[in-house]
Amino acid sequence: MARGEQEDDQAEDALLAVIGQKGKWQLITFLVISLLGIPAAWNMLAITFLAPQDVDHWCARPPAFANWTADQWKLYAIPTEKESKKTTYQTCMMYNVSYDVVPSGPAAPAIALDQLTNDSLIACQSWPSGREGGGLITHEYDRSRFPDTAVSEFSLVCDRKGYVAHAQSTYMVGILLGAVLGGVCADWYGRRKTLLIFTVTFLIFGISAAFSNHVIVFMALRFCVAFSMMALFTTGFVYALESVGGSWRAILGISYEYTFAIGFMSLAGIAYGLKPWMHLQLCIVIPAVLFFSFYFIIPESPRWLLSNGREEEARVIIEKICRTNDRPYKPTMEVVDAVSKTDEETRVTILDLFKTPNLCRRTLNFYYNWFVNSFVYYGLSLNSGNLGGDTFINIFIGGAVEIPAYTLSIIVLLKGGRRWALCLSMVIGGVACLCTMIFEKDVYTLDWPIVTCAMIGKFCISASFAIVYVFSAEVFPTVLRTTGVGSSSMCARFGSIAAPYVAIYGGEAYKHLPVIMFGVTSILAGLLALLLPETKGKSLPDTVAQGEVFGTSAEEQPLNKRSTSEDEGETRLHQRCAGHQAVKPTWRDCRPCWLGRYPADVSSS
Repeated sequence: MARGEQEDDQAEDALLAVIGQKGKWQLITFLVISLLGIPAAWNMLAITFLAPQDVDHWCARPPAFANWTADQWKLYAIPTEKESKKTTYQTCMMYNVSYDVVPSGPAAPAIALDQLTNDSLIACQSWPSGREGGGLITHEYDRSRFPDTAVSEFSLVCDRKGYVAHAQSTYMVGILLGAVLGGVCADWYGRRKTLLIFTVTFLIFGISAAFSNHVIVFMALRFCVAFSMMALFTTGFVYALESVGGSWRAILGISYEYTFAIGFMSLAGIAYGLKPWMHLQLCIVIPAVLFFSFYFIIPESPRWLLSNGREEEARVIIEKICRTNDRPYKPTMEVVDAVSKTDEETRVTILDLFKTPNLCRRTLNFYYNWFVNSFVYYGLSLNSGNLGGDTFINIFIGGAVEIPAYTLSIIVLLKGGRRWALCLSMVIGGVACLCTMIFEKDVYTLDWPIVTCAMIGKFCISASFAIVYVFSAEVFPTVLRTTGVGSSSMCARFGSIAAPYVAIYGGEAYKHLPVIMFGVTSILAGLLALLLPETKGKSLPDTVAQGEVFGTSAEEQPLNKRSTSEDEGETRLHQRCAGHQAVKPTWRDCRPCWLGRYPADVSSS
């Protein structure tokens, strides 16, 4: 038998048996759709440059001191403090003296150190800006690295510093809702229309965000950008994978992240060349105009058409796919599997993930692993400015390490196991995060030891993120697979929502607190992964009963080889069980019912 024929015999369903589990059409479609990952990365991480955390600032000069240099003004009006054995100017306080008259002679501190009292310092005061259009100014900024940012535009410093974390967390909430509702929209109206609809909304809200006149408006528009972008990214992912099968689903599923890594790296160069934040915001949105071409380049998903009973339309597309893939096609070929309808009463819900002990433990384990992966991934990405060294270089390296990480993930998934790969990647990543505390900032060139440890952590967490996606899809039974992975993904979004607050406020409480939290949670998640069953080389579970015994000793023990006493014990349990004849008895009602073990004398009655 030819290799292609063997592949068709092993096809997962009738559609793949006709169009092939892989082919030229699938590859071209994947390459086109995967371009969505580039602007997804740009907008996900743009806050690092739109509102950088490490912009130096100080209290603004009043009009009378307009002719003074910044150094003269800081020496006269800004108190100093010691930080990491260095003396620096305070960023949110100034001396409590009159600033109506400019002192004559060389600049000197307005209040001598030996005369400082509790009333000697006040918060930064606001003065007329002197610019055309009026307005008040409260802070001045070091514009050598970032000439114009949302931080300076909306004064996001001191008591307003939290808005930076709010802006990114709001964006992550948009990601969460976009992943859920965008998928619903794609299921209702089709993949092709969904891509068109959210391309329009993405452009409208993204361009509008560049002209925001208030931080709340900026946050609201960024939320809409996140919603639209995630709906695009998720719909594209589903479209690209639902027409491939076998090992290619895992390969392309992880490869879909390559363009995200490319966007991650290129963002550093774009931000370096376009310093004004408005120009950067426009640059990371306008290229999405190219996505309008998707509506004309790619057809509607044949699998979606078939699932909605539009077989005639699907066959027109399937015939074109077969011609592209150089495969035979006949109108008499079956393209839809004969699937028996499931009784409404026996349909499973998300609650079934928690009704049996093994599935419940594994579900909670995956929820925590997904949460930690997202928490650490975005925590390290958004904390790049606080690692030391150069922010632009850190972001570039952070994206670059993802490419070998995804490549390694593919090799591991094809050649090795899942459980130990997930464990080691998360434990090593966590240890690398903790190692950043060993080195002091500003001691080494570009703080390379700290950056190196952080990038090792980033490499490992990128690999584990790819592995946990495939791993969880294999452990959850077929009837709960989409529900399990989808709910796990929602837990990941909570991790990404928490990450900005830890990165910003954690560092204020204790400078090493963010990396401690990233490291400890990652190590714990890696150790918990050892409690999960290995899936490599195993037939995946289909039912809840199979999912419950998957990876346990009960899975390996055929029913016909059990002892008579065990059968008799289960028979007595069935006879005592008030709910053993119910459609869906609970685990506490009857364990053998959940495992599908019906003794002959009971099941025949």
